[in-house]
Amino acid sequence: MAHGVVHRALDGYRFQISGDLDLTLPFTSVTRFAVDGKIYELTSGDHDAASAWAQDLGVRHFDDEFSVQGGTLRTTRVTHYDERVGLEDHLLAVMWQGNNYSMFIPMYSARAADAVRLFHLLRVTEHRDGITVAAQNPKRAGIAEPADVAKEIPEVGLLEITALTKTTARRLPGWSGARVPSGELFRDTLDDDTTYFLLATPTAMVTVLPHEARQAVAVANRLAGLRVETVA
Repeated sequence: MAHGVVHRALDGYRFQISGDLDLTLPFTSVTRFAVDGKIYELTSGDHDAASAWAQDLGVRHFDDEFSVQGGTLRTTRVTHYDERVGLEDHLLAVMWQGNNYSMFIPMYSARAADAVRLFHLLRVTEHRDGITVAAQNPKRAGIAEPADVAKEIPEVGLLEITALTKTTARRLPGWSGARVPSGELFRDTLDDDTTYFLLATPTAMVTVLPHEARQAVAVANRLAGLRVETVA
């Protein structure tokens, strides 16, 4: 029996994923937002994803906490030393936590007050299937690039899903792919010769990075039964 889940990207697109696969693992969504001439990378996911991000930065506790847009905004400063170039990065780790989902943002050379001002220009809405972000003032803020949904599927790999639009369709290869029940499947390699797949459905584009290159043929066969649709 086919299973199905629905995940919401930060820009509001919702993706229904179905197939005879293990779809139980959580997802994240990433987009870039332009605010007052600066670009910020926003990532949403469940609370565990946000906690893992903070732990990777070495955060043990947050210094400041604010009530913002129905959730809790936490910030702390992190200093990272890059041994390759011998320079320090001064990072403000910013995390917004709602009921079921969180959003986290790295802000460079920033203070807690800058994070609060940023959230005054964003409208954050939590839904049952994810978080969306929009601009409070379109003259000062807006999405800089389409959001995607990232999801691990055991025995397949990492999926990166985005809606098929005029903008994202430019990423499609210039050659024909293999026809599968849900659309067209392309195979290509990255600069390091790693194999990846691109599944183009009528409403979505799915980039698939297999866990192991040796599993490429098996992954292609499993992708034939994967369905990904953009839904209202």
